[in-house]
Amino acid sequence: MFMVLFYTFLSDSARATSSAGSCRGRCFELQEATPPNCRCDNLCKSYNSCCLDFDQLCLKTGRGWECTKERCGETRNEDHACHCSEDCMAKKDCCTNYMAMCKGETRWLDDECEDLRVPDCPIKAMSNQFVLVLCTKGLYPESHGIVGNLMHDPVFDANFSLRGREKFNPRWWGGQPVLFVIHNMQFIKPGVFFCCSVIPYERRIFTILQWLSLPDNERPYAYAFYSEQPDGYGHRFGPFSSEVTEALRTTDRIVGQLMNGLKQMKLHRCVNIIFLGDHGMEDAACERTEYLSNYLHNVDDIILFPGSLGRIRSRYSNSVKYDPKAVVANLTCRKPDQHFKPYLKMNLPKRLHYANNRRIEDVHLMVERKWLVARKPMDVTRKSGRCSFQGDHGYDNKINSMQTVFIGHGPSFKHRTKVPPFENIELYNVMCDLLGLTPAPNNGTHGSMNHLLRNPSFRPSMPDEISKPSFPVAAATVVDDLGCTCEEKNKGDELNKRLQSRGTEGKLFLTLSFAFPPLENKHLLYSRPAVTYRTKYYMLHHHGYESGYSETFLMPLWTSYTVPKLVCIPLQCILIYISYFTALGSTLDAKYDALLTSNIVPMFPAFKRVWNYFHKVIVKKLALERNGINIISGPVFDYDYDGLRDTLDKVKRFVDGSIPIPTHFYSIITSCLDSTQAVDRCDGPLTATSFILPHRPDNDESCNSNEDESKWVEDLMKLHTARVRDIETLTGLDFYRRTTRAYPEILSLKTFLQTFESEI
Repeated sequence: MFMVLFYTFLSDSARATSSAGSCRGRCFELQEATPPNCRCDNLCKSYNSCCLDFDQLCLKTGRGWECTKERCGETRNEDHACHCSEDCMAKKDCCTNYMAMCKGETRWLDDECEDLRVPDCPIKAMSNQFVLVLCTKGLYPESHGIVGNLMHDPVFDANFSLRGREKFNPRWWGGQPVLFVIHNMQFIKPGVFFCCSVIPYERRIFTILQWLSLPDNERPYAYAFYSEQPDGYGHRFGPFSSEVTEALRTTDRIVGQLMNGLKQMKLHRCVNIIFLGDHGMEDAACERTEYLSNYLHNVDDIILFPGSLGRIRSRYSNSVKYDPKAVVANLTCRKPDQHFKPYLKMNLPKRLHYANNRRIEDVHLMVERKWLVARKPMDVTRKSGRCSFQGDHGYDNKINSMQTVFIGHGPSFKHRTKVPPFENIELYNVMCDLLGLTPAPNNGTHGSMNHLLRNPSFRPSMPDEISKPSFPVAAATVVDDLGCTCEEKNKGDELNKRLQSRGTEGKLFLTLSFAFPPLENKHLLYSRPAVTYRTKYYMLHHHGYESGYSETFLMPLWTSYTVPKLVCIPLQCILIYISYFTALGSTLDAKYDALLTSNIVPMFPAFKRVWNYFHKVIVKKLALERNGINIISGPVFDYDYDGLRDTLDKVKRFVDGSIPIPTHFYSIITSCLDSTQAVDRCDGPLTATSFILPHRPDNDESCNSNEDESKWVEDLMKLHTARVRDIETLTGLDFYRRTTRAYPEILSLKTFLQTFESEI
C-alpha cells in the first residue's frame, strides 16, 4: 500500500504538557508531549510512546458509537464512547446521530442535496474550515522521494519500509505537504488523524468533531483523516471480494457519521470536504506471477522489489559485474507469452515521471495488469507456504483499475458537477486555494482545477514569451543558370522568395490581435507556440505547414499543420533523414516545402517506421474520425531524464558530433470535442491527444516489431501517451496561446491524459 504519513506539526509554544504520566483530560491532544513525558496525541501508538492509561481513557468503546431509542436521555456514564444524555450537546460529546434519533431531526443523508452557494456557518465558526480525507504534496514520487513502499537509498545505505521504524526518519521525506504549509502560517492550525488500525474509525471521526468544538484560539482549521480500508482487504481478498464490499459499507457508514456530526454542530453548510482515494486496486494472485528465475541464471545476485512493478538492483554495492543494460537485454522479449516489459528507467514513458531519483533503481519492470513479478517461487510463498494476497496496485497509472474516487463537497465547490479524471498532484494547489495559502513549488499546474470551484481565488496567466522569432532574409539569386532550362530550375528561388515574403510581414506574427496570413491562420489555429527561454529561432512559412526553426539545434523546435477530414496521403518518405510532412504534401508546392533542409531532423531508421506509420495511417484515420485535426510535432532533448528541457551544453555532454540527436519526438493532436464541428471552425471545447515517443535505434520495446507496423505501432504510441504539460516542461514551449477559451479551460486541456483504456 502506498501511503504518505505526516507528522502533526506544532508551534514551539505548544510543547509544554501537564499531567505527565496520564492521559486523563489529554486524549488526542493537539500538543505533542516531549520526552520524558508520555504522549496522548493521535500518533503516540505509532511511536510506542502513549501513556499507560491511553487505551483505557482514550479508546473507550462502551455502548458503541450511536444512540438508540433506549439510550435517549440516558444517565451520563463516562465509560461510554459517546453520549445520548440530555446534557451531551452542552458538553459537546453526543453521538453523531443524537439529534436525529433523540430529537426528531433528519439524518444528513435524508436531506435534500443543497446547492451551497454561500457558506452558512455558526456565528463563531470560520467559513473556511476545511476537512481533508487525505493530504498531498502535489509532487511526483521522483520529486518527493517516496518512490515505493519499499526502497533503498544508496547514499544513506539504508532501507525504507512502511512497517519499519526508519519511516519516521525525516531524511526520507521531501516536499512540503499542505499541513506543513499550514503549520508555517500563524493564523491556521492543522489537525491530523493518520494512525494505526488500533484506533477505531469512529473514534477518529469523533475526535475530529471534538477538535471542531474547541475555542477559536485552539481549534485547527484543516483536518486530515486516513482509512486503511478497503486497501488491506483488497490486497488480501481481492477487489471483488465480499470483504472489500463490506469494507466499503463501513467507509460509507463512517462518512455518514462525519456528515451527521457536522450537521449536529450546524457546520454541514460551512465546511469544505474532500473525499479522496490514493489509488485503485487490481485483481492479482500468486498463480499469475512471472518469476525472473525463468529468465535469468543469477537471480540470487540481484534484489528485486516484487509485486505489480519490479525494481532491480545488484545485491552487492559497487559490483563491477552488474550491468543494468545487460539485465534489460536478457529480459527483453524472451517468451511469446511474457507478461512484463523491462526498461532502463530513462526509457520509461515520460508521463510516469519515474526516473529522476537515486532511489529508483536503474532497471524497472512494467508488469501487465493482473500479473505480478518475483525473483523465484519461494519468494512468494516462503512465509506460509501459500498465497496470501489476491489484489495489488502500482500498475501503470493509466489503467482504469488504478483510478480512484474524488468527491469535493462544500460551499467552495460547484454543485453536482462531474469532471474528467485528473492526476492527484493537481489537488495540492486546490487545497492551498481553499485555505488561502501560497503553494510551495510543486508538479501541479495551478489553475487547471478552477473548473471544480465556485469562485476560484487564483487566476492563472500565460507564461511570458521570452524569445520571439526572427524572419529569414532572402538568399542571393543565382546569376548564372549555366544554360539550364529544366522546368523546376527556379524552384529554389521561389521557395526562398516565399519564405522571405512571408517574413516581411513580421508585425502580423508578433502582434497576435492583428490579422494573420491565410496559411498561418490555417496551420497555426492556436497561434505559434511561445518559446519561454532565451534562444534564436526563425518563423518559416510553407504551403503545407508552419515551423519554428532553431538556430541552436539546427532543426525545427515545432512544426504545425492542419489536416482536414478529407485528405489524400501519398505513400512516400525520405530515408535516414526524414521530413516531417513529405507524406502529407497534397500539392506540388507543399511537397517541395516538405523537402526543405529546415524541415529535416536526424532520425534513426528504426524510429522512422513509427513516424512514417503515424503520418501515413494514424493521422489520416484521426482526421476522418474527428472532422479534421491540428498537429504540432517536434524534438525533445532529455538526456539526463529529469523531465525538463536540456540546454545545448547539456546535450553536448552526452552526444558526439555537431548535430544533436533528440531523445524523443512529441506530437500534439488537437480537434473539436464535438466531432460534428470541423477543427478550424470549432466554437466549443477542444480535445487533445499527445505523445512523447522515445527515439531509439531499435524497436525492441515492441516484441512483434518484425511484423507489419499495423500490428504494433499504435500500441506503442498509446503506451507513450502524455499530457501537453509534460511536453511543455520537456521543450520549454507554451501551446494554445490564442483561443476563445478561458485560460483555466486551456490548462485543464493541457493536464488531461488520454489513456486509451476501456476495460475497468
